[in-house]
Amino acid sequence: MNIIFCLFGVIPRSIKKTWNSINSNIINILKEKNINVDIYVFNLNVENTLVDDILLNQNDIKIIPYTYFEEEKQSHVDKIIKQKCISGCKFRGDYNDNTTQNAMRQLYSEYRIGKFIEQINNIKKYDLAFVCGPDYYIANKIKITDVLDSYNNNFLYTSQVNNADGITNGFYFGKIPDMVKLLKRYNDFESSNKDYEYTVLKAITNYNIRHKFCDVIHFKVRANCNIQWQGGKKTNFVNKNDAEKVKLEYSILKKKCNKDEFSQFGKKIFIKSIVIVVIVAILVVIVAILVNKLCKH
Repeated sequence: MNIIFCLFGVIPRSIKKTWNSINSNIINILKEKNINVDIYVFNLNVENTLVDDILLNQNDIKIIPYTYFEEEKQSHVDKIIKQKCISGCKFRGDYNDNTTQNAMRQLYSEYRIGKFIEQINNIKKYDLAFVCGPDYYIANKIKITDVLDSYNNNFLYTSQVNNADGITNGFYFGKIPDMVKLLKRYNDFESSNKDYEYTVLKAITNYNIRHKFCDVIHFKVRANCNIQWQGGKKTNFVNKNDAEKVKLEYSILKKKCNKDEFSQFGKKIFIKSIVIVVIVAILVVIVAILVNKLCKH
């Protein structure tokens, strides 16, 4: 079996903190069953924009042994989104302008995966595609029985961590045709009074995609090491032993992030961010002085 495993969005946001969990609990499990796994990365390059008040290191992407790599600058993508949303793009009432913009950026990033796997499948055939958010820390192992069920019976699987108004976003696997339909929902996006998760449900419903939930649990890790277990920390869909392991994993991750990652990694990046801001401020003052002198002359 050939699988293409896809990561999308602002890859260096927290990939150094999440990659080992993704690799150990998904990719290596597949490889242990003699499944070939190629990796595709679409990076939304934020350049020098701070994310979670942190200046990202684009070189962090190199931790991923990717087969295919594409990226676009976020500034360019924002122009594309602006044109698409010229008449407005709306979500639920609690989505402010920033939340809405980030949602549209994610929709576009998922669209880029759909576009890529549709094209590459004409060159190299893949039996299934996996999609995972790069800031998802995978807390438990994927079930091979779910993977085989997806392949043999044409089911598209999603996680069920935070279904909210629809179906949890950011972790899916299934056959290429159905995955393309789901991932390219950016093309037929319509404003609603629902959340981002609703766009997943709507696509699965509209395209009559056969769907099941998997048991994978993921935590969202931000660049500043803030850990979020969305959806109310539900474990009612896994057995008791697995639930206890996931809770322990969450506790360990939070302690590790607070004690080690933030103090050693986050502070260094934060200091670099402050230095850059100070340098820019000094340059602005210098330019202002020079302009003032020229005007006097």
